[in-house]
Amino acid sequence: MREQTIALAAPDSANSFFYRMKFNVMKHAPMKRTDCWQSGSRDAPYLCRLCVSLFGVSLFGVSVIGVFVLGLSLACSTAGDAKARDGASPDLSSTSTGGSGATSGGGGSAAAGAGLAGNGGGHAGFAGTAGGDSHGTGGHSGGQAGSTISAGGGTGPGGMAGMGASSGGGATAAGGSCAALGTGPLASSSQHRDIGVHDPSLIWDGQGYVLLATGGNLGLRTSTNLQQWTSAGDIFSATPAWLTSTLGLKPVDLWAPDISYFNCQFHVYYAGSSFGSNNSVIGLATSPTLDRGSASYKWSDQGLVVRSQDSDDYNAIDPNVAFDDSGNPWLTFGSFWSGIKLRRLDPTTGKPSTADTMLYSLASRDGGAIEAPSLVAHNGFYYLFVSFDACCRDVSSTYRTMVGRATKITGPYTNKAGASMMQGAAEQLLATSGRYIGPGGGTAMKMGDTYLYVFHYYDRDDKGAPKLQVRPFTFDAGDWPVLGEALFP
Repeated sequence: MREQTIALAAPDSANSFFYRMKFNVMKHAPMKRTDCWQSGSRDAPYLCRLCVSLFGVSLFGVSVIGVFVLGLSLACSTAGDAKARDGASPDLSSTSTGGSGATSGGGGSAAAGAGLAGNGGGHAGFAGTAGGDSHGTGGHSGGQAGSTISAGGGTGPGGMAGMGASSGGGATAAGGSCAALGTGPLASSSQHRDIGVHDPSLIWDGQGYVLLATGGNLGLRTSTNLQQWTSAGDIFSATPAWLTSTLGLKPVDLWAPDISYFNCQFHVYYAGSSFGSNNSVIGLATSPTLDRGSASYKWSDQGLVVRSQDSDDYNAIDPNVAFDDSGNPWLTFGSFWSGIKLRRLDPTTGKPSTADTMLYSLASRDGGAIEAPSLVAHNGFYYLFVSFDACCRDVSSTYRTMVGRATKITGPYTNKAGASMMQGAAEQLLATSGRYIGPGGGTAMKMGDTYLYVFHYYDRDDKGAPKLQVRPFTFDAGDWPVLGEALFP
């Protein structure tokens, strides 16, 4: 059984927390509210629950926030007891108020109204409706609490928070201005899920999971348990004009988005191109929050990040953000041509760094099929996940997931025998098996202490429709990835 620590939820910022409090006070005065936080994991289902009651008033049309600890309670119980108390399932797949995860430090009294544990009070979760199918027409079973105080990783330059799809965790920024996102619950099921995606990317934002994939204008889906999903709108209402003018054509869809969190912003990198061409761009959109109920929720088009043209020997698609051991963000990308590339990013702008302008080469198959890179760090190594062979051919797809590793984020990456990924070497991690055709196009990510590989496969039993799978992975005695069972078949 893992050691359990009490996970105290923190808001994305103190301002957003007090905005929500003010809104409630103005509409319902006087207002009383109780927020609770709890811990637990799927393999060690033991819950600790901390509750605090708050109230606020509105006087003569003026909103006055009064926050008083009316009741403070801490109780620990088994997950079965919690189910009877909260209506939450023992595997923590959904809860009505709590958020799971770990905190690097204990609790404590708030200072200057910042809330519990030094970083703020509870974060209101997604509202939603139960049920719905897995194509995005369902809803959340309840709101999750906010992000945990810390979930591993290190503080980067200037206290930059780094938490994303493959960041390996993050740290609170200097002065506590950016909270780490923490760890979401992992619910497993024996029920098959028909979650239609291609090139998925996933993040836990402190309230729930957010999923993006190839298609349209970057549609968002949300879930509290990875099992049921609901549509959460698009990032763009239309294809950005700069993208069409740069490419000289309007892409049918935006491709392979990657979502990460650093510098107190959610970053979505995405590709615009056409099939079989390296006339391609990688663009960026940012938002300070993924909570659509927040006044701060707004996606800003940050424009062009990387461009490739017919004269280049690489293809600027399939972006993925990773962080080095100093917390600096890097962008890996590439498909066919000369293979997988890497650029260091400026943590403030999210654009290529002017301090390091090198375009690093990480892996190649001499013009052959290699794409969908993602990077994740563990125990002194960086692991490069890629997809070999052919995607997008329904049941005839031959995608397979490969991996190599290096001791520096810039490489060189090798297989177990020390052969270079620049020469096409890699370890096979996942290939076609039964109904699961061509598994790949995925993102390796670290969420707290948990590693996940989030990918698509082509369903043999559904005419090759691309669908989502999520598989935890660990590391063997030689520090090579080992995939666990899928969270759902």
